[in-house]
Amino acid sequence: MAFLHKEADRVPVSELYINSPVASKVLGRLAYTGWSGFIRCGVLNNMLIDGRGEEFFLQEAIDVVELYDKLELDTVLIERPPLKNFAIPVALDETTWRFDDKKNSMFSIVHFDRKTDLFHTADSNFHRGGLAEFERFVNILEKDDIDLQKYNWSQAEYIIQKCAGRKFVMAVVEVDFPPMSMGAIGRYFLEAMAFRGDLVERYLDYRVRKGLKFIEKYASMGADAIFDGEDLAGNLGPLFSPKDYMKYYAPRFKKLADAVHKHGMYYLRHTDGNITSFADEFLLESGFDGYHSIDPEAGMDLKWVKEKYGDKVLLMGNVDCGRVLHLGAKEDVIKDTLRAIKTASPGGGHIVSSSNTIHSDVPYDNYMQMLETVRQYGNYPIQID
Repeated sequence: MAFLHKEADRVPVSELYINSPVASKVLGRLAYTGWSGFIRCGVLNNMLIDGRGEEFFLQEAIDVVELYDKLELDTVLIERPPLKNFAIPVALDETTWRFDDKKNSMFSIVHFDRKTDLFHTADSNFHRGGLAEFERFVNILEKDDIDLQKYNWSQAEYIIQKCAGRKFVMAVVEVDFPPMSMGAIGRYFLEAMAFRGDLVERYLDYRVRKGLKFIEKYASMGADAIFDGEDLAGNLGPLFSPKDYMKYYAPRFKKLADAVHKHGMYYLRHTDGNITSFADEFLLESGFDGYHSIDPEAGMDLKWVKEKYGDKVLLMGNVDCGRVLHLGAKEDVIKDTLRAIKTASPGGGHIVSSSNTIHSDVPYDNYMQMLETVRQYGNYPIQID
């Protein structure tokens, strides 16, 4: 109903990811959920070394379903599938691991910071090779036959089996526009946009080919929507010009969106940052059915977005996880959640969620207060003074 821009009995509520510290309190045990550095590095990497990678990914699916059931959330997300042939890291110390792809002469060193619960790629062949290394990477990708049999689909199968028909199932498609999650390669992607547009075209065309195959696979499994998201903007605006967005991105997003719609699914797209200067291009020219996160830290005005685009694009997010959910008191959480409901929920087309994820620094009590506020005030017709 929300994607159809109609009011149901109540406003749907969900999250893309809930990090382990909050999820573990909900489940009463260690939860393999979200993008906590402790889970994604400390737990996963050591289990990969011990030959227990498949055990981790199945437990992650079990924990996600149990967590979203206990919290009575309305959507659930299937993470991108891992390769069956897991890359096995080498532990350099208790918080640092090295991954090697000897076939392609590539490596990465990943470091986990216990204090912040964040992790990052500290070094890689991209850090050292510059634009020439990005070109070599594109050449490697173009030889990939994108064989879906190489992937482990057990997570997707479990979540769809448990949730189909009672939750709105969204599946992550590995598009990576741009590849910011890949560390230094994102820098050279943007450098290529300035000096080697041919490499950008080739890279994105590969990602589209891969995305189309994943879309077809998830449609055959029974997913309701496709989700993808790499940041296209920062707090001060887009990472590149609206003209470049229309040249490189919009037509490729539209091709993916057409495939999603052909299979009767919806397409939800994430970006942080301020999209105001290319909002028409992003929200009207790309084929998206929904927009997540509507970043308040970057100055995104939910009222402006709702009034201008809310009848065309579903809105998900905007409850401030950077300051309010993280640092606010109970009253601050109530106030910000009510603001989001009052502004975006009337008329439908809104899913209440945080402005990004329930990250590791969000206090459990604050997230529970947010959900309680939605349960109390998120019923149609919306009546908030």
